[in-house]
Amino acid sequence: MNTTGYIDLHVHSQASDGKKTPEEIIKIAMENGVSTISLTEHYNLGSYKRAKLASNGEIEVIPGIEIGASLSDFDYSKNHVCHLAAYYPNYNICQILDEYEISREKCVKRTIEKLKKYVPISYTKVKKYARNKNSIGRFDIAIALYKLGFANDPQSAYGEFLDTGKSCYVERVKQSPIQLIKNIRSVCGVPVLVHPKSLKLSFNDMYEFLKRLKEAGLEGLEVYNPHNDLDHINCYLDIAKDLDLITTVGSDYHGRKDQNIEIGLGIDQNLKVSDKSIIENLKARQNKILNKT
Repeated sequence: MNTTGYIDLHVHSQASDGKKTPEEIIKIAMENGVSTISLTEHYNLGSYKRAKLASNGEIEVIPGIEIGASLSDFDYSKNHVCHLAAYYPNYNICQILDEYEISREKCVKRTIEKLKKYVPISYTKVKKYARNKNSIGRFDIAIALYKLGFANDPQSAYGEFLDTGKSCYVERVKQSPIQLIKNIRSVCGVPVLVHPKSLKLSFNDMYEFLKRLKEAGLEGLEVYNPHNDLDHINCYLDIAKDLDLITTVGSDYHGRKDQNIEIGLGIDQNLKVSDKSIIENLKARQNKILNKT
């Protein structure tokens, strides 16, 4: 196994809203010199076993899931969802995910009803083009809009109709980050806040926000991300040190050309993190959680 390469703990495949298969992800990771990776799909663990098998022991594959939480109870950003990664969860997390699946289906059907004001579309048509017909999400609607000729590509369809604040956006019922953190810990997962910059909080507000999440059991913060400039990285490092949060690294790779992000490398190679203490600390926090359950 490669033990000296880069680390990327935030990658998406076709099991959620990425463009590449888990096998393609692992191949690219190997080519990019990555030694440790986590495919943090949205609301599912569907790619973990395939990635593990494809790695053939050459890359360490850490199980992870990305889950959105509602900020409705906070006085900060109302336009973005707080996203948490759960690393090393056991399969009891499926009980949590089942609740989200029920909410997801209702959200999809309400979104399609809104879309009917603009284009002739139906749930049946969306399901025809869905990546996983048993778990249809908002991006599957965007794919259907593209396949049916109503958009140049899924991304533009999503941006025009489905993104936060757009005409057909429907807010899905989500747990608060505090409740989600507690639930992640209950299934032995390590909760980490990912892409914190997307919340568009001031540094002071970010500190207070993370302080509340730390009190609820947050264990880590994705400090190293292609969209974090040096000022944000240094700020997040200070906050993580003060609040005793571990630091993690993730590209948030989706395989989209418009993002210009590469696994383990970031944008124009601005990631390339190989500090093995990141993985050691992550495993130490998992052991701490296991010892408390």
